[in-house]
This record gives sequence, C-alpha cells and structure tokens, in this order.
Amino acid sequence: MRRVTLLVLSCSTFFSISHSHASQLQPQTGHWRSQHQVLVNGQDILQQMKALQQQMLAAVPAEQRALVAGMMPKKDLTSAQECLTAAEVALLQTPEQWLSRAKKDLPRCQLQLTGSTANSVSVKGQCQDQGGYTGSLQGTVTLKTPQWMQMNMQGTGQYKMPLPGQAQNGDVKFTLSSDSRWQSANCPAGMR
Repeated sequence: MRRVTLLVLSCSTFFSISHSHASQLQPQTGHWRSQHQVLVNGQDILQQMKALQQQMLAAVPAEQRALVAGMMPKKDLTSAQECLTAAEVALLQTPEQWLSRAKKDLPRCQLQLTGSTANSVSVKGQCQDQGGYTGSLQGTVTLKTPQWMQMNMQGTGQYKMPLPGQAQNGDVKFTLSSDSRWQSANCPAGMR
C-alpha cells in the first residue's frame, strides 16, 4: 500500500506543478489545494487504506490506541497542498520544459509528450519501479482556468506488493484523478 502511495504522490506532485506548462493560459501563483482519487482495478485504494487504518485501531486495546495512532501516518493522501511560485511558472513555459520537470519528479519513468493544446498536455510512457510500480503510464493535464486544473492518468502494470483485485499474473489497472484549485495568492507559513 505504501508503494501505491509513493507513486500517487510522485504523479500528483509532478502534475500539480506542471498543469499549465504547455498552455498560454498560466496558473496563478500561490496556494493550491488538490483532491486525489486512485482506483486500482476499480477500487478506491486511498479510501481502503483509511478504512484499514481505522480497523487496525479498533482492534487495539483502548489503553494502547493513542500510542498506536501516534505511530500511524497522519497525512491525508486524498488531498495535498502546494505553493506554486512565480519562479516555477517562469521555468515551465513550454511542453518540453514541463516534461523535463516530470522526468525529475518521476525519474524511473520514461515519458514522452503525445500532444498539447492551448490548455492541456498529454504524456505517455513506461515506469520501472517508480514507487513500486512497473508498467505503462498515460494521461492528460488540463488547465481549465488560471485557478483550476485537472489531471487524469491511467496505467497497466504491476506493483511489488500484492493489491486487492490484482490479477493472477500480477497486473493491475490504475486510474489517478486530481482536481486542483487555487486558494490564495499567499502561501501558509512553511509551505513549499
């Protein structure tokens, strides 16, 4: 499950910064919030991870529950916040520039551009053990307005650890969707 999370975070970090990089329509700099959904073979894996954590806590004796809860990850994987700076926007003006950024964020994936419009970019590629995932990756990022971005990625491949609904040959189909909205021109203290 953790490896699925690492792939999700890698993809969402890359795309939350690079949504607009091929577009003439630029995103606003500042504080952005993204909502993510990850389906593995049609099942919402992030919600399953939350439910599993709650089940684990419920099984722990009441007097030990706070200790165990303190050891569990506290980050909500279904959402993320990010500060998009003017310097980042300035360095990511063309599809080629944001593809270069993508390759840095997803170093174990060989990605290529498959198309772009005034407000979207499409990519495809192969990943080799990126966050535990080996397989195909393709999708599109669309800047709807300067304050609203959407990303949809799909892939078929294998994870190092078994997942619910995984085929006998180990293959899984995943879909990663992200909806990002601008929150404010100023980023909260300590946010990058």
